[in-house]
Amino acid sequence: MTRRAALVGLVALYVAAWTLSSLALKTNPSDLDLYFWPSAETVLRGHPLLIYSAHVRDIYPNANGPFGLVVLLPVAAVANGVGWADNLGARAALSGAVASIFVLLLSYQAFRLVAAAHGGTERRAAVVTCAVPLSPALWIAVIDYGHVEQPIELCCSLLTVALMLRSRWVPAGLGLGAAVLARTTAIFCMIPFALLPLATRRVQPAAVVVLVGVATVAVVLAPFVLADEPATVHSLLTYRGSLPIGGGSFWIVTRHTGFAEVGQYGDVYIAFAVATGLTALILRRVSLMTTTTGVLGLLTLTTACFPLFAKTVFPYYLVEPYVFGALWWLARPGSALNWRAVVPLLLTCDVFLAKAGTLLSGGWEVAEGLVSSALIALVVMMVTVDLVRSPRGAH
Repeated sequence: MTRRAALVGLVALYVAAWTLSSLALKTNPSDLDLYFWPSAETVLRGHPLLIYSAHVRDIYPNANGPFGLVVLLPVAAVANGVGWADNLGARAALSGAVASIFVLLLSYQAFRLVAAAHGGTERRAAVVTCAVPLSPALWIAVIDYGHVEQPIELCCSLLTVALMLRSRWVPAGLGLGAAVLARTTAIFCMIPFALLPLATRRVQPAAVVVLVGVATVAVVLAPFVLADEPATVHSLLTYRGSLPIGGGSFWIVTRHTGFAEVGQYGDVYIAFAVATGLTALILRRVSLMTTTTGVLGLLTLTTACFPLFAKTVFPYYLVEPYVFGALWWLARPGSALNWRAVVPLLLTCDVFLAKAGTLLSGGWEVAEGLVSSALIALVVMMVTVDLVRSPRGAH
């Protein structure tokens, strides 16, 4: 009873910390206020299929699927009911409180995956509970930038991993589709599952996971396309090409040169191609898709390719590779005191570097972009080399 009471107290303190931090640090509108909140209000006004026409600014739309709004709908309803809908601090506090619950759920899923990788024991429980819920990447992404959809996306992604490892292919495909519907960049998580036959030489499981995932996304998005095709297609597909090269990326050195168009229009395609190529290369040499650490390592690799090649990198771009990288490190056999801890550490350093980069200009902005890309490239290289060189039974 004492242990349960202590746990409830810690959860209450954690939720309170998120609530108060969101309230205290909210001084300017974030993506929550500019894109996600207007979409949630559109749903509450009775127009759920018009969420992509609701953004305030045209240059950046709500570029994620509708599932990420699940966390905001009750928050917006409460805020409207008590008259707080126009108060930036109050609605940020409410959103932070609800998002923190999903972060705790994510932490529980992370603990279960790491425990399963260690034979069901509770080894490294304390480290897991620090690495995920206390992650600066998550706190900055949700509280500073307002990306409340990322804990939901990661919960769906880890659920997919757990289901896939138990050979529950259809539910795994549903989880993968839900992750993409929460955050568009979760499509990078599809790559390892799509290339599953290279590891197992079994086409059917990969086909089931990917087809169910794609079908889930298509079925959910179809009504939005039919109701508001221009805004939906622009928000989810075509808007990115209109954005210029920004900070936090090596592409900044090509700005004002003939190579700028490559980064401006092709950054995501290059990232996806490199992630696919590296995954295929690794899986042809060693089977990893039946082990927790193998799957987490591949997800770290593929999701890190997005911020590596993105033409502009914000701190919240690093949340997914950080979470997968931390769990890849902690799920490995042997002592946790090994060089793999450098991966989540480097990504955390890059989170702060990317945040600082938003305040830089001129030569410092170029230096920050080059260093940031170098850190992510180092992460990709370290994970790739480890996956290729590790003995088959060491995962």
